[in-house]
Amino acid sequence: MSAKVILLRVAQVLLVLFLFYYVASPLVRNAKAFSDTFLTLKPLCLCAGLLMLAFIISAYPFVWRYIVQGFGYELPLKTSIISWIYSNVGKYIPGKVWQFVGRVALTKKIKPEITLTTVFLEVIISSAAAIMVFFIRFFLRGNVSQLWLLYASLLFLVLLTLQHPSFIKFFLKLYARLRKVEMDLSRINLNLRRNLVVFVLYFVLWILTGVSFWVMIQGSSIRVSLLDSVTTYPISWILGYLTIIAPAGLGVRESILMTLLRGTYSGEVASAFSILTRVALVLGDFILFLFAFAFFEKGRLREK
Repeated sequence: MSAKVILLRVAQVLLVLFLFYYVASPLVRNAKAFSDTFLTLKPLCLCAGLLMLAFIISAYPFVWRYIVQGFGYELPLKTSIISWIYSNVGKYIPGKVWQFVGRVALTKKIKPEITLTTVFLEVIISSAAAIMVFFIRFFLRGNVSQLWLLYASLLFLVLLTLQHPSFIKFFLKLYARLRKVEMDLSRINLNLRRNLVVFVLYFVLWILTGVSFWVMIQGSSIRVSLLDSVTTYPISWILGYLTIIAPAGLGVRESILMTLLRGTYSGEVASAFSILTRVALVLGDFILFLFAFAFFEKGRLREK
């Protein structure tokens, strides 16, 4: 392993440790605060919210399959479920690339350029939907920092531009050129109406994700409102995802979420809720992974 790679790994670890110290410090410094917040979670509500979250995540392969159909491919349902769920755990490996590589490797009947472009489209439309959910906070409450609103608006405009069919075809041609292969675009049926359907689906899924976190904290002293639970997590997810150096946005997402919540809640409550979202999402991802592995013949993908 080269010195450059070692330094990068050290930088990743230090960044994650620093950000998690920022998030967890209100609870770490005060053991009573930890017991008064995190340990008050009710097992029944926690399990109900966790199962709801896993069910929501299980809907994403179906949305991605719909995206693939727009590129002229009818992906088998089993293939779409397995490839999405298996590659999804690749985001926990530093660099984000394994999530894309895994999707390509598990959809061999589709050209790699097509698969990469569909994943790209999936990310930008879901990110745009997440920002729209964040805007709900501004419309209903209005106490959003002008700087946050400006950055979110600019990012939203960029994401809207990137999902235009012309840009998608450009990236598709770019992938093909890098691999030095010919690309037939005649079977591709991309249009703004199809993108709008995908946008609405992701918008609903983001809202339901926030609801699942809210269900988890019911009956506990982590009293975060439904509105805040729904509208703060999506924007923190996007910014964490875009941080390439942190695997699965580890530490980045939690620190952003905590920063957004500290304007309304105590540091202990914001810290406990931020950590809970991370733990719950990791559990939800791997519960779904294990379920898929067990259900689909112990991981053997056989298309019919």
